[in-house]
Amino acid sequence: MSYKSIPILRDSISFTPFHFYNVFLKEVAQHYKENSAPIKLSLIEATDDKSTIQEYYFDPIAIPLLLSLSQQLSFYQHKPIELILYNNYSISKVLEFLFRADFFYISGKNTNPNFPLGKYIFNYDERYLGNFGEIKQRIDHKVRCYSINSDNLKSIIESKNSDEDKRDYLIEFYTYKVKEHFYDLLFDNHSTLVLQNTFIEILSELITNGVLHSGTDTFALMFADRFKTKFSISDNGIGFYKSLEKKEQSHYYKKFHLFHNLLSQNKLSAPDSIKNNLFSIFEALYYSMTKSRKGLFDLMCTVVLDCSGYFRLHMENCQIIISNRMFEELAQLNLLRTEILELYNKELYQLIDKPVFEESLLLLSLKAEQHFILFVNNIIDKYKEDYRYSSIRFYNVKFKGVHIEVEIPNIK
Repeated sequence: MSYKSIPILRDSISFTPFHFYNVFLKEVAQHYKENSAPIKLSLIEATDDKSTIQEYYFDPIAIPLLLSLSQQLSFYQHKPIELILYNNYSISKVLEFLFRADFFYISGKNTNPNFPLGKYIFNYDERYLGNFGEIKQRIDHKVRCYSINSDNLKSIIESKNSDEDKRDYLIEFYTYKVKEHFYDLLFDNHSTLVLQNTFIEILSELITNGVLHSGTDTFALMFADRFKTKFSISDNGIGFYKSLEKKEQSHYYKKFHLFHNLLSQNKLSAPDSIKNNLFSIFEALYYSMTKSRKGLFDLMCTVVLDCSGYFRLHMENCQIIISNRMFEELAQLNLLRTEILELYNKELYQLIDKPVFEESLLLLSLKAEQHFILFVNNIIDKYKEDYRYSSIRFYNVKFKGVHIEVEIPNIK
């Protein structure tokens, strides 16, 4: 059966995360329902033989999403995806941006060690690349691929005796990488400049989680202009539920206790699969809130409370979107988070006895769980009132892995 390729960029429609989740994913899923043959993608809807004055826009933070999904599809097909390129006047700037952002090196079959090694996600005609104009593009605006199979990490990690030693090594390694890749971009925004050390700490933790727990490649990109800073990180790993299953219980964290409380108390009208994924997201955020290292929960609070930005977190068929519309509830949770971090610091510097530390942490964790349940129930109540303006989204198409997008306005 013959079929048309699916265009990534449609005429006069920006390829944003919103378009990716609401349109592009559906088109990909529809292909597999109707065809047994491998999928084909084309960069644009128009072709070289058509005179076009269309303008195309590819939101940079949608690039990790496209790479993550396409890598999943190439694994499923056991072969790279055919990507049809064009190089006419209307697409040349986007094509050049993608080229200079290392999109084609990472997604192709590059073996030159002077550039990012290719994952061979796409098969494309390289003759369409090159002879570009000299657009003013920051060298920091590049998509990054982090993998346990790079930099001899796998053998180093295997030599470590404990999971904690593995994590410590990776966090130290990725702290250096995050500084190398994103440090200058954090200076372009007043909010990220003031909180640059916090962002470096959190991003290093998130990349470590992606590489260590997902067992797959993790794609990331940061983009800054005079209006806002955007960041996207995407993996196609096992997701939150299976990752949390591997966690060890502790005196302060009862595995899936929050998850089961939400399931039993909530009257959300949705299939079990959707509720399981949604509550897994909140379980992961709660777990992050109880840890000594800053991570997912801290990113959400820092972006929304300190930077007046947007935080989006997607897994499978669920997404949460947190903004300062939920400032009051989030601020209460963050106060508890501050107490938890202060308690860990007291224990670290031996300012508190271990029995007192454990009892205090248990009490704070239980209090945090109660507030988290209120936080989630409030989100779901607003969803019931008007789902169009709520903080949660449900989709018919599953997108494997964990996907984070952040937008921070540049406010002085």
